Amino acid sequence: MARMRYSLLLTLVALIGAGQTARAQTAPAPGSCTFGISEANLDVNNVFAKVFNTGSLFFGNTTTAGDGYLVPKESGHSPIFASGIWIAGQVGGELRIAAATYSGFNFWPGPLGADGRPVNPASCAAFDRIYSVTRNDILSYEGGNSASADLAQWPAELGAPVRDGDGNPNNYDLAAGDRPDIIGDQGIWWVMNDVGGPHTANASSPLGIEVQVLAWAFSRSDGIGNTTFYKYRVINKSGSDITNTYVSVFSDPDLGDAVDDYVGSDPEAGLGFVYNADNLDAVYGVPPAIGYDFFQGPIVPDGPDEGTDLDTLGTSSFMYFTNIGGPSGDPGTGVARYNFMRALWGDGTVMRAFGNGYEQPQGEITQFAFPGDPVRNLAWSEFNPGGGQPALAPNDRRFLINTGPFTLTNGSSQDIVFGIVFGQGTSNLSSVTALRAADLLAQTAYDAGFQLPPPPPPPDLCRDEAATTTTTADDFGSGQCLEGVSQDGQATLVFGYPPTSPSYLAQYEVFDVFLTG
Repeated sequence: MARMRYSLLLTLVALIGAGQTARAQTAPAPGSCTFGISEANLDVNNVFAKVFNTGSLFFGNTTTAGDGYLVPKESGHSPIFASGIWIAGQVGGELRIAAATYSGFNFWPGPLGADGRPVNPASCAAFDRIYSVTRNDILSYEGGNSASADLAQWPAELGAPVRDGDGNPNNYDLAAGDRPDIIGDQGIWWVMNDVGGPHTANASSPLGIEVQVLAWAFSRSDGIGNTTFYKYRVINKSGSDITNTYVSVFSDPDLGDAVDDYVGSDPEAGLGFVYNADNLDAVYGVPPAIGYDFFQGPIVPDGPDEGTDLDTLGTSSFMYFTNIGGPSGDPGTGVARYNFMRALWGDGTVMRAFGNGYEQPQGEITQFAFPGDPVRNLAWSEFNPGGGQPALAPNDRRFLINTGPFTLTNGSSQDIVFGIVFGQGTSNLSSVTALRAADLLAQTAYDAGFQLPPPPPPPDLCRDEAATTTTTADDFGSGQCLEGVSQDGQATLVFGYPPTSPSYLAQYEVFDVFLTG
C-alpha cells in the first residue's frame, strides 16, 4: 500500500534510531546446523498453505517440493509453486543477503543469543518446531477439554506473542488465563535465524538476524476466506547496523498451467499479481488471479526529528523475471538478487517503462513493472506494452514485491506484514477485477487491526446413534437438538446449540467492520 503517516495497530516493536550502539562490523560466523524439517498447514479457511522454517513458503523439503499453496483448497489446484522471504542489506559497504528460491535456503530453526549466534551453533534441531493454534483449540480448552500440545507448549520464552491473562506479562500460564495472541481463526508461529549455516549460493556472510513469523487466516465465506496473512519480525542481533536494507517476498506463481502467465502491479494499492494471458487455463479452466500486498513495511524516519516524525513504507517496487537465462531471467547470485530487490535487473540495469522493461532504453526509469490496467487495456501492461507493440508472449513468470530501503540498527526490529489475495471471475481479466476487490477487503481488515468477528461456534453434538451414551435433546432446550435416526446400518449425528451458546435459538449477533457504511 502507499506510504502512511499514522500509528499502526500491528507495530509492536520498532526501535528506529534507538538501537544499541553497533559493536563491530565483523560478520557473524555461520554455524553448522541442518535445515529444519518441520512443517505446518494453514488451512482453516478456503486456502491450504504449507509453511516451513527455512525462509521458504509452500516449497519445502522432500514431502512438499512445490505447489504447497492450494486455493480453493478442495479443488486441489495451485496458483503458487514456491514463495519465500528475502532480506538483504549492507554492513560497511559489504552485501549481506539471505535469499533463496528452491534450494540453498538461508534460514535455520531457532533464535539467536545475545552474542548474535545460534544457541547451539552446531545443531538447531532443538528448535525445529512450528506451532499451530486455532480459535477452536482455545475454545475447547476453555470448555473443559485438554489443551492441544501446541496450545499447552506455546513458546512465549522464544518470543511467541501472548495475550496476558494473569497480570504477569513475562510468563505464559495457560491455566491462569494466558493465551496465544494469535490473529484470526488459526495462527502459526515459528522462529528462525540466518546464522545457522553458510550462505554459499549467495557468496555472502550472514546478516545476523533473527526472524519471528506469525501466519494466520480467517474462516469466512467472503474474500478474506481466500486470503492468508504473514507477519515477519526481523531482529538485528549482528552487532552492526545494516544499511540500505530491503525486505522482499519472492513468488513463483504457476497459475495452474505455468507457461501462460502474465504479471502486473498496482502501485497505489501496493499490489503485485499474476493473471492468465487468455481465458482458458489447462488446470483451472476459467483462470483466477492471485497477488501479494505489503500492508505494513518498515518504519523509517521522515524529516529532521527522527524521534517522533516517522513514516511507514509500503511496497516500494515490483520486479519480475522469467524462467530463462540472462539479466531478466532467474537471478543466480546474491548480487543479482539484491539488484532485483532494488528494482534493477540482474546486471544492475535500471528498469524502464514499456516493452518488457529491459530492452526499451527510451522509456522512463520506473520502480514498478507493468503498472498499467490490463482490464481497461491501459499501458504499460503485458497486454499493452506501448509504442504500438503487440502483446508480450506469456511465459513462466516469477516476481518480487519489495519494501525499502531502510537502516536496521543493531538491536532493533521491524515488523513486516503482507497478505496473499485471490480473485476468481468469469474470465482472465474479470479475475483481475475480483483480485483488486479482494485486496481492498484485506486492506480494510488490516486498517481495522484485524478485529474481525469470529464465525459462529460449531454446534455441540447431541447424540451419536453409534455411541454407548447420548446427550438428550432436553439438555439443549426445545427445538435446539433434533432426535437422531439410525437405519440401514447408518448412524445419524444430531447436534444443536445449548442455552449458553451465542448461537442459541439460531441467533448470532456480532459487529462486522465490512458491513459498516
